[in-house]
Amino acid sequence: MSFVAVNTQTTIVNAAFLQEVKDSNLQLWGVLRELREIRIGDRDSKEASRQLVNWLGELRDCIALEFSLEETYGFIESSPQTGSIGAGSAARAKMQHRELYLQLHEICEQAEEAQYRGTIGRDLPMYLGAFEEFDACFRAHEELESELIRCGLGISSSPVTTEN
Repeated sequence: MSFVAVNTQTTIVNAAFLQEVKDSNLQLWGVLRELREIRIGDRDSKEASRQLVNWLGELRDCIALEFSLEETYGFIESSPQTGSIGAGSAARAKMQHRELYLQLHEICEQAEEAQYRGTIGRDLPMYLGAFEEFDACFRAHEELESELIRCGLGISSSPVTTEN
């Protein structure tokens, strides 16, 4: 006998709570600002390397907390009959949390390993590039969630797409 699992849940956005979570995590936005300002040449590469590793670790912790709070308070699992606008996008935004966290975690692990081995200074441009890639993905994710919030609050009439 075989069983087929059927998804009986759909993800919808609790727009007010999702916005509140975003507004209250000032540490996350400060760490992102610090990372975005690290540039090769602006400071000694050894100092930039040390700061990069420290800020990446801090960002990983902040992102973990942010995504946990967003998933707890900003997204609601509901029956498919609810028929919420943008439900597919809400589920995609939630899935992106895992993808983004894993991407950042991998960058952190590699940078910490390079620092331990003493090669971080040489490879600093590579790690900064990896962070910039992560940052671009994170900004796109934030834009998706902002649109979900606007739709949820009735501010935006443009439908949120379910494309990846």
